[in-house]
Amino acid sequence: MKRRLIIIFMILLFCLYGFHSSENISASESTGMQDNYNMALVNTYLKSIQEASNSFYDEYLTINPRVDYYSVTVKKISSDQPTNPTILITFICEPFVGPHDTIGTDEITFSADYVGNVKLKEFNHIKSYSLPDNLKSLIKKPLPDDYE
Repeated sequence: MKRRLIIIFMILLFCLYGFHSSENISASESTGMQDNYNMALVNTYLKSIQEASNSFYDEYLTINPRVDYYSVTVKKISSDQPTNPTILITFICEPFVGPHDTIGTDEITFSADYVGNVKLKEFNHIKSYSLPDNLKSLIKKPLPDDYE
């Protein structure tokens, strides 16, 4: 009798463990797919993000800061209206100069309509960072306040 109880208990443990581990695999696969989607969006919009960044920083720096895929994240994807197929995509970007000296944090929003037209909707400079002494010669005029 004790043997049967032990065997039944072991079978239940294996079944519960099997269900639990398959949920973890599904969750990690889901997270991996989301990361791939976000990376695809960043790679698709990277040229437009770089152009928006160049336009903003042109009056402040003598060179254009770089924007690489690893310095951009997807913040939000939304729609103007429920019936409008235009999508708004907001990115957080940290452009840099020199050997990866971040100069600021920016929030950039693009609209993408149903025929593939992409337009810059909004560019918000959120935060500025001081440059090291060896790169101060790149400054035309100080970046907007809110330095860190």
